[in-house]
Amino acid sequence: MDFDGTVARGDVTDAVLERFAAPEWEGIEAQWVAGEIDAATCMRRQIALIEAPMTALETFLDSQELDPSFPKFAAWCCDARVPLAIVSDGVEDFARRILGRHGLEQLPLYANRLKFDSGRYALAHPWRQRACCAGSGVCKCAIAAGGDPESRPILAYVGDGRSDRCVAAQADLVFAKDGLAAHCLERGIPHLPWASFDDVRRALIAHLHGGET
Repeated sequence: MDFDGTVARGDVTDAVLERFAAPEWEGIEAQWVAGEIDAATCMRRQIALIEAPMTALETFLDSQELDPSFPKFAAWCCDARVPLAIVSDGVEDFARRILGRHGLEQLPLYANRLKFDSGRYALAHPWRQRACCAGSGVCKCAIAAGGDPESRPILAYVGDGRSDRCVAAQADLVFAKDGLAAHCLERGIPHLPWASFDDVRRALIAHLHGGET
């Protein structure tokens, strides 16, 4: 599942940029939206504009919230032995800081990694695939395709935005809201709307256990 706007209540990376980056970050965002640069290039250029010590970033991240229904959902996944992983085209360090406040730092998390190079912030893409059709720093499709398909009854994905479009076409069960829901409707991709992770849990139970709640 996605992190920004899904597990987290808002887009944490955008919130950090709004608070700490030079205003040029918005122009870079516009270039990405217009298709002039890919998502990975956009993120690298934006992160390089952040001007704040790490302590200030951490203090700010401590004000960012998870969806209030997510910790309960994560606990249910653990109890029900439903594998759960977060796949984000955001920043791993940001997400782990927020997850850690809720005791969820152990969750598998695939995201871009923050570096500090020559006095400036930079971004590494350990999960990038050059052939990724989305041009993202994290190829969600490649991660979703990994592992043994025979060991899982379904591949479910929960998301909300542009970086979730490609993987939504591959998942057996898609939970979509906001921009992802609009994309699924436009492309005829079957999906379930969701407002909280309680909705996701109930639907998964229905698929896995024949409607038992």
